[in-house]
Amino acid sequence: MSFDTWNVSGLILEGISGTGKTEILRAILQSERYRSRSGFSSYIMSEHQTQRVLEKKDREGGLSVRDNLSLLEEHLENISRLKSRLDAMEWCRKNQTAMRIPYILERFHFTHVYQYDHMSWKDVVPIDGKLLDLNCRAVVLTAERDKLADRILSGRDAMWMNYIKGFGDSDEKIIDHFERQQEELKELAEQSDLDIRFFDTGLNPPEQTAGEILDFWGAF
Repeated sequence: MSFDTWNVSGLILEGISGTGKTEILRAILQSERYRSRSGFSSYIMSEHQTQRVLEKKDREGGLSVRDNLSLLEEHLENISRLKSRLDAMEWCRKNQTAMRIPYILERFHFTHVYQYDHMSWKDVVPIDGKLLDLNCRAVVLTAERDKLADRILSGRDAMWMNYIKGFGDSDEKIIDHFERQQEELKELAEQSDLDIRFFDTGLNPPEQTAGEILDFWGAF
């Protein structure tokens, strides 16, 4: 879709735990480029809305493919309805941009595949296609093993530390688990039809990485 004609433009922000998704998302939203955009509207959903609302049912058992897909489809339907109304509009002032809606989804269909054993890539292929239709790009944040270890094993609360013990009886085994997830995420990204860029968050400050992501997104 042409930069001059879009009504909605999206960014998926993916990455396993410890790659700095929330920090990067905050840097994007606080950047001058984002804050000075022409319109006021946006659709921003953190991982709490895009994935973690399923945690209770997952703990209790019974989480199904339909549960995962319903959550993903709900967000896409919200954005699609906004797009449809804007696409049908003929504005009196040509080349108007104040009506545009950028959307950011922290964690999305990639997470639902690598996070849940009952999910596979074929389940989310239609989701990937809908995102493409909704003018979306994706960013996968990565980190080297030492950075992952520092972020995952340090400065966390007791609930988190108790959670990660389920992945191994040593720090090494725990980080092995997260590295396997990161490799799976990379492999999933290769199967997507979306335009995707990888960013190693250990290389630069969050503000610089956020700027590079905005360059790639191309919405502002």
